[in-house]
Amino acid sequence: FFNEAGPPGKAQAYETRLLSPEGLRTLRAELDRATSSGIPLRRPNGMNRHGCIIDDKVDGAVSLPTLTRFVQDLIHDIGRPVGRMLFPDSVGTEDDTDYFAFTIRYNAEEDMELKEHRDASVVTINVNLNLPDEEYDGSSLYLLDEEGGGSARHSIAFDPGMMLIHRGSVRHAALPITSGTRHNLVIWLFGEDGTVRFAPYGEDERLSVEQRWGRASDTEQAVGSNSDARTVSGWKRLFEL
Repeated sequence: FFNEAGPPGKAQAYETRLLSPEGLRTLRAELDRATSSGIPLRRPNGMNRHGCIIDDKVDGAVSLPTLTRFVQDLIHDIGRPVGRMLFPDSVGTEDDTDYFAFTIRYNAEEDMELKEHRDASVVTINVNLNLPDEEYDGSSLYLLDEEGGGSARHSIAFDPGMMLIHRGSVRHAALPITSGTRHNLVIWLFGEDGTVRFAPYGEDERLSVEQRWGRASDTEQAVGSNSDARTVSGWKRLFEL
């Protein structure tokens, strides 16, 4: 079940609980195993200095099969079809074919905040990876409501295992962290060669349920009603949806 987040009634962002406590522990253990190997890693992006890229085709990225498989499952089973469902005016079958996945880490000694920006994506998935006993203060995300030239902020606080999915075009920022550490996984979805579509689709151009999910139409209804719409095997048992 996805609850609207950000500017009310604007269909800009939604949140849900994605990962179970078991899922968080397993994923963090795999990330710790990969990042403690001593192999030099590229920084996640131009704005975040601490974290890692997860991709088996990128030099300097984490290529551990368990992690790349998790990212691919998350995109295929949830991120891509849900993004198409929630943002039908923005996402077609060629607009979310590629991705860039990375982790980020905020604390007082490393990255403390993130300035306002838009993502290089049509859809962004942002999952909090803190374990239930890893508390922190500050570091909430805010989305801007720019309609009519406004700049109202809508703050979103992450809970362990929570997933935020939003349009990449929404301007947003992370406020300073004051204690503890926040860990997140971020995935940008975009078209071939990094193409990001901005022009909206008309009502008659939007994807059908079958095109969104690539499967029977009752799958979308199942996810919307908080039912388990996937086969519980491998990494998928860690999803809480």
